[in-house]
Amino acid sequence: MRILVLGICILLFFFSFQSLYGIEEEERQIEKNLRSLTPENARSYLMPLMEAYSANLNRATFHTANVRSGFSLYLGMKAMLAIIPDIENTYPAFSTTTNSIVNTATVVGKNGNNEFPDGFNWKVIPVMVPHLSVGNLFGTQIFFRYLPSTKFDDKIGDIDVFGGGITHSLSQYIPGMPIDFAVQGSFQYTKLGDTFESSGVVYNFLASAQFTGLTLYGALGFENSEVNVRYNYNPSGESETPGIPPEQITFSETFEEYYRATMGMSLQFIIFIFNADFSFGNYNIASVGFGISL
Repeated sequence: MRILVLGICILLFFFSFQSLYGIEEEERQIEKNLRSLTPENARSYLMPLMEAYSANLNRATFHTANVRSGFSLYLGMKAMLAIIPDIENTYPAFSTTTNSIVNTATVVGKNGNNEFPDGFNWKVIPVMVPHLSVGNLFGTQIFFRYLPSTKFDDKIGDIDVFGGGITHSLSQYIPGMPIDFAVQGSFQYTKLGDTFESSGVVYNFLASAQFTGLTLYGALGFENSEVNVRYNYNPSGESETPGIPPEQITFSETFEEYYRATMGMSLQFIIFIFNADFSFGNYNIASVGFGISL
């Protein structure tokens, strides 16, 4: 069982790394696709990407509920994959050419309808970040995530990630408990290129049980997120039309009162920790992590 879990962690982590670069290579193309879309159509076109990134932001913030007093340090990488439901591949768009409603691809779909842009046929949306946890003073642990502005090439743009949180043990108040319980609150922020900014908060109730080298953990959580979008609108779809400056469009989307359940397990080999979990919600999220723990 441990070898199987370790293998799944490594495969998912590698897939997340490759997928992250694949999506970033197309981020600039999204900006081009948005140029010809009215704000109403742009909102629907981007909705799956906005919701998936919001869901990803608040995941993989723990791999145990054991934060009882005593020094602890964890440094590693966390990767999250939002799984896109098939229903998100298309949306009803309003055509200004025919003054009618047509069904066309969203950003995660495939083929656009006539005047509308194609999607990128994405099945998952990944995020990967460094993760540092330090504790435990009075049964309290803090964590940080930070990925500085990173440019892959001139066509892609930058990705920025920042976040943090605090976890507090409840088990310390109930001596002799065979299962650890804790509560956690956290915030996350992500920026993609010049188009997307996403921020979110989540509150989790954690539980875990430890065995020799193996920890089973789970959580019930409540989260909300906000995504801000900015792009230049030009009905012709071109970056510039002589004599007609592009109109800058901005809008926000808020995802509130999302409840989520998480189940997972972690394996520890000396100072190395591998973990994998799955979260159930509007968008299901697979998460993996690898790090060292002292």
